[in-house]
Amino acid sequence: MYQPKYKKMNITTIENIIEQCKFELFDIPFKFRVMPKGDGFLLQLEGYIKDNETKEFSWQRGGKHYLSSHAIKDEIVNKAWKACFDFVIHEAREAFYYQQQTIYHPHFLVDDLATFVADSEHARRTASKPLEIR
Repeated sequence: MYQPKYKKMNITTIENIIEQCKFELFDIPFKFRVMPKGDGFLLQLEGYIKDNETKEFSWQRGGKHYLSSHAIKDEIVNKAWKACFDFVIHEAREAFYYQQQTIYHPHFLVDDLATFVADSEHARRTASKPLEIR
């Protein structure tokens, strides 16, 4: 059975792996950032795209993905793919409308969503009750 060699990663090694990753979509320039974070690193994708609110082009940054200093190459490449996937889904959620509303907008506040759900017809129809959090 294949046993990957584990060695502690440093930022240079991770950047060398990330440099081998490339994301191309709709002629948009993308780049990856690697930043130190505690005992590991953060990976972030940036894309030069039109902001959905201001309609101005600028470098938009995606979410940050944690990489352990003990990550193996496969994990690092998979996190790079995940950063691309999440970036695209985030933008799609901002750009999708139903009845002129961005119903899946990723920037809704979770407390507002919880209140909305609690007050919804679905909650009344299913007699859903708030969970007890211990």
